[in-house]
Amino acid sequence: MVEDIYDPLNEYISTFKDKFKKVADETFNALADEAQVDVEANRETCRQIYAGEKQLTDVSGRITMWTILCVILWIAVVAGGAVVYVKWNEFPMEYLLMIGGVAALLLVFLLLKVHPKLKSLRTQHNDLDNKVKTLKEQAWNQMAALNRLYDWDVFTRMMSKTVPRLEFDPYFTTQRLADLRKTYGWNDSFNTERSVLYSHSGLINGNPFVICRTRKMEMGEKTYHGQKTIFWTTTETGPDGKPRTVSHSETLHASVTAPYPNYFERTRLIYGNTAAPDLTFYRKPSELAGKEGSLRYKWDRFMLRRKARNLENGDFAMLTNEEFEVAFNTSNRNNNQQYALLFTPLAQQSLMALLMDEKEGYGDDFDFDKHYMINTIMPEHLQVLDLDMNPAQYRSFDFEKAKKDFYEINERYFRAIYFSFAPLLCVPMYQQIRPQKDIYGHDMEQKSSFWEHEALANFWGQENFQHPDCVTPCIMKTSSAEQGDGSTLINVTAYGFRSERRMSYISKYGGDGSWHDVPVEWYEFLPVEGNGRIMMQEDETQNDTDMSQKQRMNHISEVLQKSHLDVYRRHIASKI
Repeated sequence: MVEDIYDPLNEYISTFKDKFKKVADETFNALADEAQVDVEANRETCRQIYAGEKQLTDVSGRITMWTILCVILWIAVVAGGAVVYVKWNEFPMEYLLMIGGVAALLLVFLLLKVHPKLKSLRTQHNDLDNKVKTLKEQAWNQMAALNRLYDWDVFTRMMSKTVPRLEFDPYFTTQRLADLRKTYGWNDSFNTERSVLYSHSGLINGNPFVICRTRKMEMGEKTYHGQKTIFWTTTETGPDGKPRTVSHSETLHASVTAPYPNYFERTRLIYGNTAAPDLTFYRKPSELAGKEGSLRYKWDRFMLRRKARNLENGDFAMLTNEEFEVAFNTSNRNNNQQYALLFTPLAQQSLMALLMDEKEGYGDDFDFDKHYMINTIMPEHLQVLDLDMNPAQYRSFDFEKAKKDFYEINERYFRAIYFSFAPLLCVPMYQQIRPQKDIYGHDMEQKSSFWEHEALANFWGQENFQHPDCVTPCIMKTSSAEQGDGSTLINVTAYGFRSERRMSYISKYGGDGSWHDVPVEWYEFLPVEGNGRIMMQEDETQNDTDMSQKQRMNHISEVLQKSHLDVYRRHIASKI
C-alpha cells in the first residue's frame, strides 16, 4: 500500500530525489536498448565532431588575424602610393624612393604571402566545415532510432512511477472539467479572458489537479515622447554699451499617453478537495520563516496580534504557533475553525520546514489561494519553466549529451512540479479525504475539453490563425463540433490588435515667449480577429503501461495514418 506524504521536504530528500534519478536512468537506458544505438561508434563520431569544431574555431581566428593584417597592409600600400604620386614635386627624391620601395615590398608580401595564406586558410575552413557537417549528419543517423522514441508522455510516466499517488491524464478531459465544476465549484469565468498555453491534469491522492499556463491581455497605457528644438534671437546691451544680437535655443519635450495591450503569462497548480469546504484565504510569500529576530517579523506579529484582539474582525484568531502565523500569514481567512482543522501542528511543522528550505526546494516562493474547495498554488519557480513537455528537447546527435540532458531536463521538471504540490502535501486532511468515486473507481470519458483545444491551437502557433494585420500576441479561443467519423473540428478565433500610426501636436510654451506645437508620434491599437481550423481526433487506446516504446511509436504512426492527420501530441492527433 502506498503511504501518504505528510513531510514532503523530508520525503524528497530521503526517497524521491534518488528514486527519480534511478527511474530516469532506467528509462533512458531502456530507450537506448530499444533503439540499439551503437554507443562506441557515436562517441568516436562526436569526438571527431568536437575536434573538428575546435579546429574550425582556431582556423576562424587565424583568418580574422590575417584579414586584419591584409587590410592594414593594403592601406599602407595605397597610402604610400598616394604620397609618392601627390608629393612628387615636394618631397626629396630619397624620401620618395624609400616610401615607394616600402610600398612595393608590402605589395609583394601581400601578393606572395598574405593572399595565398588567406586563400589556404579559407579552403581549410571550408573543408573542415564540410567534414563537421558530414560527421554531424552521420551522428544524427546513429541517434535517429533513439530520437524517434521520445514521446510527449515520457516525463509524466516517470513522475507517476516515482510518486505513485500522482496520476496524469493523457489529456484534460471534459469529464475532469465537469468534475471540477460540479464537485468542487470550479468557475469557468477564469477562462473568459485567458487562453490556455498548455495544461496537465490528473489526480493526486484521488483528488483532481490541473497544472496550466495561461496568457491574459490587460489594457494598460504607454507613454510616447516627442521633442522640438526652437531657435530665437534677442538684442542685448554689451559691456561696451552697444546693442548686440544673442542667439538662443531650447528643446521642448512633450508626451502622449495612449492605451496599450499588455500580455501576461502565468503558470498555476489548481487542485480540488472537499476538505474545509467553506474556507477561503489568500497568502503571498512573506520570506519571514526562520527570521523571528527581524524587525519586519516583529512588526507583522504585532499587527496580527492587534487584528486578533479586534472583535470587529469576526472569526480571526491567531494559532498558538505564532511563528507559523507570521510566516504563512493568512489573516484574511474567513473561518478559523476549518482553518485549524486543515493546518494542524503537523501541517504547520511541515510547512515551516518547506518555507525555510532553499537548498532542496525553493523556499517561500508561492502564492496560495483557497476559494472554498478550489486551491490554487502559484509558485515563482514554475514561471520560468516551459512544461509543455515537447519531446524535441531531448533529441541530440551526441549520445552522452542526450543522456545528460535527459536526466537534467526531467530532474528540473520533477523538482519544480513536486515542490509545487508540496504545500498541499503538507496538509494531512487533503490526503485523508478522497471523493467516493475515487474509492470505488470509475470509468472516465475520454473526450478532450476546451482547455486542451486552446492548448492545441497555441501549440500550432498564432501565425496560423491571426489576422494578417495583427502585431501583438493573440488570445486564442476555440469552439468544437464533432464529426461523423469520430474526429472533431476545432474553430479557432485569435484575438489580437493591429496598430495605426498617429501624430499628435502638443502645445508647449517656449523660452521665446511663444507657444509651439511639439510633434509626438504614437500608435493606436485596434482589435482584430483571425480565424482558422484544426481537425483533431483523440487516441483513447494507448493506456498499456507495459507497452514497449517501439510499440507506442508504432501505434502513434498507425493512428496518424488511419486518421490522415499530421501531428500526434499528448494522445491527440491533429492537423490544420
